[in-house]
Amino acid sequence: MKHAGFTYFIIPSQFLFLIGCLCTYNLCFSQAIKKHLIPVADSKIYIEESGQGPALLLLHGGLLDHRMWEQQVGELNKQFRVLNCDMRKHGLTQDGDSTFLNSTALALILDSLGVRKTHIMGLSFGAVAAVDLVLAHPHRIDKLILAAPGLIGYDLNHDPILVANQRQENAAKQRGDTLNYVEYFLRSWTDGPHRSPTTVDAQLRTRIKQMVSDNLKQHQWATSLSFKNDPLPINQLGSISSPTLVLVGNQDMHDILAISDILYRKIPRAKRVIIPGAAHMLNLEQPALFNQAVTAFLLN
Repeated sequence: MKHAGFTYFIIPSQFLFLIGCLCTYNLCFSQAIKKHLIPVADSKIYIEESGQGPALLLLHGGLLDHRMWEQQVGELNKQFRVLNCDMRKHGLTQDGDSTFLNSTALALILDSLGVRKTHIMGLSFGAVAAVDLVLAHPHRIDKLILAAPGLIGYDLNHDPILVANQRQENAAKQRGDTLNYVEYFLRSWTDGPHRSPTTVDAQLRTRIKQMVSDNLKQHQWATSLSFKNDPLPINQLGSISSPTLVLVGNQDMHDILAISDILYRKIPRAKRVIIPGAAHMLNLEQPALFNQAVTAFLLN
């Protein structure tokens, strides 16, 4: 039809509905999550894969699992092939009895998925695993992101609050008291040393409480992994050639802040970003700031 020099068309509502369905289908398809159980010895390692582009391996914190990256995956899989891993004895991974190095398992996973080289991001215990992997297989790692990092060779015993909380955790573990164990875990690794439980987002605490409880139950409190400790990773940081981003929340434990400083000073190509208003679970407390820092680093 024509009117006042313009040509326009009347499109039936059924056709608009079809276009909407196709667009929705294409959007969902591009963000579809593929779920893998990859055999490693007598274990099966759970991986969620989504997106296209350069590979990015995500490694969760201790007693957590792939669910902790939910607010990152939806952003990162727009530009990267995200591989969200449940390491051995965590999440939906099925445990066997064999003993193997975590770096060996992760390298085999990359092989199974046809990934020759990847970016890697780990938080806390996952940062320990990331450093372990880059030291064992440096040629397979592009960029390295270490959030709220632990570090083998550095003793976590300088924070009086952390030491006191760990005593309570150990006592609860001896009693098989999951409820109190998880509470003191939260006080250390969600609240941090400067905040009381009542001042921290209740939904955040509930979410982490559920993950920790699930992992303790599913894996029967057996959540340790095997890392190569000779020589100690703290003494090998100067050999890491990958561009590295260290992320830490300003409300985290003193020891974690100290580790972030060591990594920043000793890894040759490291930069550090301090996230305000966040403790150990900075990706969950400040997801927008966290995602912005990660994306800028990976795309730069």
